[in-house]
Amino acid sequence: MARVFISYGTKNKELADHFIEFLQLGMGVQRADIFCTAFSEALPTGENFIEKIRTELETCSVVILLITEEYLKSAFCMAEMGVAWGLKKCCFPLLLVPYDQLNKTPLCGMQMRRLNNEEDISTIYDELFTHNIIHGRQTAEFNKRLPGFMSFINNLQKGNYRIEKDKSGYYTAVISEIRKVSEKYRCYGIKGQVQGLPDDGKADSDWIFFWKEMYQDFQVGDWVRFKISKSEIRRFDDLGMARNLYPSELDEITIY
Repeated sequence: MARVFISYGTKNKELADHFIEFLQLGMGVQRADIFCTAFSEALPTGENFIEKIRTELETCSVVILLITEEYLKSAFCMAEMGVAWGLKKCCFPLLLVPYDQLNKTPLCGMQMRRLNNEEDISTIYDELFTHNIIHGRQTAEFNKRLPGFMSFINNLQKGNYRIEKDKSGYYTAVISEIRKVSEKYRCYGIKGQVQGLPDDGKADSDWIFFWKEMYQDFQVGDWVRFKISKSEIRRFDDLGMARNLYPSELDEITIY
């Protein structure tokens, strides 16, 4: 069984992928020592995935929790957190949310670290070595790769990342801002920028734009799944170059 269990929200797969890459290349943790459902082979075909996850939680040495807004909204993630706490596992909560958002969770009172802080990540590196997860120091490689990982985290928080189309032709994004333009329309800023359109790279931000009552109203923090019929770039005094995305399909999705 793997020695390190990575708990993350499915909507944060890009974060999980980059963190695991840094664990392996920057810290020297072996892939065979990591369990994460982001790995395609983590949940074998035909196997009960809940039992598999339970078994990995029970047998691992360390649980690393990548705690974001999406993580705290996920019932499945909160269940993993509760199981890890109940089993008295060695937990490494790594936060991209304020500390006080953990006040009503099983981790309240536990020492936590910030994912966007170099000193905290360096401390995690030392502690993984202390817990024998890392068998040999590679400090030079760690220091070489740390700035790149920090840059990714900072861009992720700012929304400077790529949104790729899935196999069914849908994009998935989180609503970051509501722009009031007219009672006739709805306009929502999203984190990240959609890729694969003819006008890629020509706008500073992306906005979902549609007639009122064509789709439901959304709130900041909602996750949406959509297809695009067309896009249009316009310049605004307050936004700079902004791209309107006109959806042909648009629905809110639940975070698991």
